[in-house]
Amino acid sequence: MRSAIYNGTLVHSRREPARNSFRYPISFFVLDLDELPELERRLALFSINSPNVVTLRDKDHFDGSLPVKEAAVRFCAERGVEVESVLMLAQLRVLGYVFNPVSFHWCYGPDGKLTAMIAELNNTFGERLPELLHGPALTYEHEKHLHVSPFFGLDQDYQYAFSEPKEEVWARVHVRENGRVPLSAVIHGHRKELTNATLAGALVRYPLMPMQVTALIHWQAVKLWAKRVPFHHKPPFEPGKGSLKQ
Repeated sequence: MRSAIYNGTLVHSRREPARNSFRYPISFFVLDLDELPELERRLALFSINSPNVVTLRDKDHFDGSLPVKEAAVRFCAERGVEVESVLMLAQLRVLGYVFNPVSFHWCYGPDGKLTAMIAELNNTFGERLPELLHGPALTYEHEKHLHVSPFFGLDQDYQYAFSEPKEEVWARVHVRENGRVPLSAVIHGHRKELTNATLAGALVRYPLMPMQVTALIHWQAVKLWAKRVPFHHKPPFEPGKGSLKQ
């Protein structure tokens, strides 16, 4: 089974206009979206689209109108990329709550080879924008299209680098602006088989992980405000296009 729990760390390093770095322990899921029915049968604490301690809800991804696998395949097909299987890195709902600043999808073609990635960005205003990262190179660049943090503007680029999920997995994002890298973020984890015991253990070791993610985002925002980092007001948002520059 390719689906697993990964335990590891999240590191953020902000360099400009004020230095602010943190490192937190984190737990997250990597799910083979073809294995979801089997996972729901095997795991007492996990359900799909129905209440449980841990839940995957389709409405938490893409536009919420389709099952996640179908939505990812269609999203790629509409952009000329044929996809047969998908691995998704994300937080799941715990006691009904979830927030994913970003979910990553490894998309594999009929030959079993990686053909693209999807970075599915969310902000705390309830806005979501998936971005297709073309090609199998595991390094990608694209312009920023979603207002994520009030302490950054839109005139930036993202530079991504990934490993494929195996015994370890990592994803790195550099935020670039005017030739500089004011922020870097890295998530890294070690694989544990997804069983009733490991799921229960992760819930004990990392209690209410999605709530912690949101709380830590707001705590870091308070610290940046105290350091007088300039504030950017949220621009209008258009579904499918992102935040609109004014």
